Amino acid sequence: MKKRRAYVSVYFEDAKSYGKKKGDVTIAFNVDDELYNKIRTLGSTQIKRITGIRTYRELLEAAKRADRSSANYIKHKLRVYIENEEENTPR
Repeated sequence: MKKRRAYVSVYFEDAKSYGKKKGDVTIAFNVDDELYNKIRTLGSTQIKRITGIRTYRELLEAAKRADRSSANYIKHKLRVYIENEEENTPR
């Protein structure tokens, strides 16, 4: 049985100057992924604020240092943020 996929795009104004046809990075999720359900309503600005990445250049540099693809790096940073937020939320 194939899992359904959902996608979230993060727009970077400077991405076209790095040879991208479109200015966004698309992140794929399984629709039942808890992370997707928590971030699916966030816009590009909110995702960039959470990840600390403001420009496509910053994203490329950070992803390279972490030995990850751009989309995977954003997804990783979102997952870390959500996990830390849950750990620090009073119960």
